[in-house]
Amino acid sequence: MSMWTHITAAIHIDTNIEEKDLKAYIEKELGNAPKITGSEKDASVYVNVLPGYNTSTSMDCDHCTYKDTIVHYEGGGFCCDSPEGFKCPDGEFQTCAVITIVGNLRDRMNNQTEKEWKRYLKYLTNENKLDWDVRNVSCNIMGW
Repeated sequence: MSMWTHITAAIHIDTNIEEKDLKAYIEKELGNAPKITGSEKDASVYVNVLPGYNTSTSMDCDHCTYKDTIVHYEGGGFCCDSPEGFKCPDGEFQTCAVITIVGNLRDRMNNQTEKEWKRYLKYLTNENKLDWDVRNVSCNIMGW
């Protein structure tokens, strides 16, 4: 008879990044995260970007037609090649998401899954030098 360990976790993060496709950015960064393993299948990881936006700007230079012409002044400020009267694009961004982990892990003991979970969380907080804030964490590991 097989041993099963089950993990359900949620990690609320703030990426501190104004990115139009935040989900794709987070998924890319998680591509090198340690796995939480089972003999048949590893735990699944889902990225859920929070609805709405939590930051905005009236000058979204990163998504402007003239972004490659920006010159920053030594004393502060900048200029670009936009024509006189040009209206800079507004930007509204959501920087927060919840990473959800769910796994029914065959042939694993709780202590092994706990180690892998801690390694995963360490990757998010400091190992990968991500400038993400981990705001809230919830995790349940059970074996049957």
